[in-house]
Amino acid sequence: MRRFLLILAMLALPVTLVPASAQGTNLPLDQITLPDGFEISLYASGVAGARSLALGDNGTVFVGTRQAGNVYALVDGDGDGTAEQVYTIARGLDNPNGVAFRDGALYVATIGSILRYDDIEANLETPPQPVVVYDDFPPERHHAWKYLRFGPAGQLYVPAAGPGDLSSYTH
Repeated sequence: MRRFLLILAMLALPVTLVPASAQGTNLPLDQITLPDGFEISLYASGVAGARSLALGDNGTVFVGTRQAGNVYALVDGDGDGTAEQVYTIARGLDNPNGVAFRDGALYVATIGSILRYDDIEANLETPPQPVVVYDDFPPERHHAWKYLRFGPAGQLYVPAAGPGDLSSYTH
């Protein structure tokens, strides 16, 4: 049941993680229409530009952004459904939209690379330097946002779109 509630909270997270200019106690959460049996609450604030989420083994919610260039870690230490701690894992990255978690490591996809932060949940206050997993994506920005997902066999999947609608890309 706890895992179901956490997944439900993660589904609501993109709605509740709003730009800093809109954050505060006056969010109109009561104006959002939800199906019977559902509820919504603010999970964390101070996470501008949230786009993609990944869940760590210890319950840490990792958040990728686009233009903000940051990657965040949200920790709900007391299990009350609200993150008490917001850590900035990385700053100044080029559209770190995609995030995925596997075997203790956080994977982050930028426009041109995939980075790995090893043993990240044990090092949230002082994140390690990233390991470059791959850095040979096309530099063009059109269609360049990356999403990450691990498949059941442990393989990492990432889109590698060409720079245009009718482009070809061979690698």
